[in-house]
Amino acid sequence: MELLDEVKKRLDIRSLDQEKKIEGYIDTITSKIKSICNRVDYPEELNYLAIKFAEDCFMYYKDKNGSSNEKLQVTSASDNGQSVNFKTVETVTKDDVDVDKVIAKNMDEISMYAYMRW
Repeated sequence: MELLDEVKKRLDIRSLDQEKKIEGYIDTITSKIKSICNRVDYPEELNYLAIKFAEDCFMYYKDKNGSSNEKLQVTSASDNGQSVNFKTVETVTKDDVDVDKVIAKNMDEISMYAYMRW
């Protein structure tokens, strides 16, 4: 699978455990796009969308294992009456891993590859 190899290369992944997760992310978006476009094949021109979605999902979920022991993010610190506040910037948001929102954001381009069937 060409998409899987590209994502693994970009994320420097060699583990088979991670490979199954990435395949799932790729299957999710490619299946959705094929359904929307009324196609049995996936348009190669949209590979970048599948790769980006898989990368985002991998990064977003890599530290989340479904437990309630999520890491806390430090937003401020203080010592001896001095305090510092940190602006937290998340590079991958929940919207980036929501397949429906990713599709909606890219619908103009995706629809260019749709087949019309009568």
